Amino acid sequence: MTEGVVNVLDDKEDWFGPAWQGWHSYDQFVQSVKSDLRYVRSPSANGFLDEVLASCPSRKLTIPKDRIFWRARLGCEWQEVEQTDGEITAVVEEDRPYRAEGMKPIPNWQSEGRANPRGIPCLYVADDRDTALAEVRPWIGATISLAQLQVNRELTVIDCSRHHAKGSFVKVIGKSDLTRDDGIWIAIDQAFATPVSKDVEAREYVATQILAELFKAAGFDGIVYKSLLTDKGYNLALFNLADADVINCGLYSTNSIRFDFRESGNTYFVSPKRVTDESKSKAAAAKG
Repeated sequence: MTEGVVNVLDDKEDWFGPAWQGWHSYDQFVQSVKSDLRYVRSPSANGFLDEVLASCPSRKLTIPKDRIFWRARLGCEWQEVEQTDGEITAVVEEDRPYRAEGMKPIPNWQSEGRANPRGIPCLYVADDRDTALAEVRPWIGATISLAQLQVNRELTVIDCSRHHAKGSFVKVIGKSDLTRDDGIWIAIDQAFATPVSKDVEAREYVATQILAELFKAAGFDGIVYKSLLTDKGYNLALFNLADADVINCGLYSTNSIRFDFRESGNTYFVSPKRVTDESKSKAAAAKG
């Protein structure tokens, strides 16, 4: 390898800029906790978390007492009611939204999310109705219980919603006006916003769950992040289930779902099988 090539490789991080270095440090952290050391972390992973913690004041956000949020849950309860038609009285079951206690996770809830591991639940809410409904991924005809919740005290949360657009890492390459901290938070914002399928969430949520515990241990009440299931909606993960109270709950059903697709990879083409002269001869001999 020539000296010129070596110098180019050595200077790559300087050429990409400090924001890219911050983005890259998040990617290294993710790979470390997913594939190497998770509970007793490497020095580099702990160093990354120290950087994040030191820059948290720049992402502090206050949510006022009495702010209203929304939370949805697939399904409903049934209540037996009497219906009378002339001299005939029948008992039938009618759909009812879940009771207030059913619209919150229970302690030791065994479902995990991007801000909580199994057994340590968070209260996930959205800032508007449609976002809350979309976040439960309903199917057409699904019945959904939808509640409004009111925050019962002033909350201090981490704002992870500023840079959620896909392709953000390309925008940080060579940007001299962005700092290393900017690159780190751009990566964190996108990680919290990106939807994850159920079959891989246990692995893909590891990094954001560790970050959420970092914020929780530092005294923050929750995390705000962008929902990519609606254009304008935001989600809030509250660490304390008691920080918001259910004030009403109703039933909704899914009438339609709109899908929007784009090609995300190259198409391949399958060539027809080439039949050689030898194979043709063998086939003819077999028939004869």
